[in-house]
Amino acid sequence: MTVYFCLLLSTSIGGIFLLRNPNAIKRLTIADVPVSIVISFLQDETARNAYFIGDSTKLHDRLNQMGIEERIKDFYRPQIPDEVALDQYIHQLLYERTGYVGKGYRLNEQGILVLK
Repeated sequence: MTVYFCLLLSTSIGGIFLLRNPNAIKRLTIADVPVSIVISFLQDETARNAYFIGDSTKLHDRLNQMGIEERIKDFYRPQIPDEVALDQYIHQLLYERTGYVGKGYRLNEQGILVLK
C-alpha cells in the first residue's frame, strides 16, 4: 500500500511540476532521447515495426526520413557545440538504441563508435 501511495504522490508532484513549468517537457528525455522524439517514433508504424522486429537498417532509414537525427542534434547542440563531437554522440546514442552503425563509423572493442 505504501508503495502505491509513494508512486501516486511522485506522479502527482511530477504532474504539478510540468503544469507549472511547460518548458520543462521540452527538456525531458527517456534513455537520453527527447520525449517528443520518442512519442513521434511510437506514433510511426514503420519505425515501430522495424524496431520491434530488429531490422536496424530499415529503422535507421525510417528515422532519417523522419529527421530524427537532426532533431536530436538540435536538442543537444546547446550542450555539445562541437559539431564533430555532437555527431559522434548522436550516432553512439542511436547505435545503443537501434544497433545501427553509421557508415562513417566503426565499432571498437569497448562498444564505442569511432570515425573511420
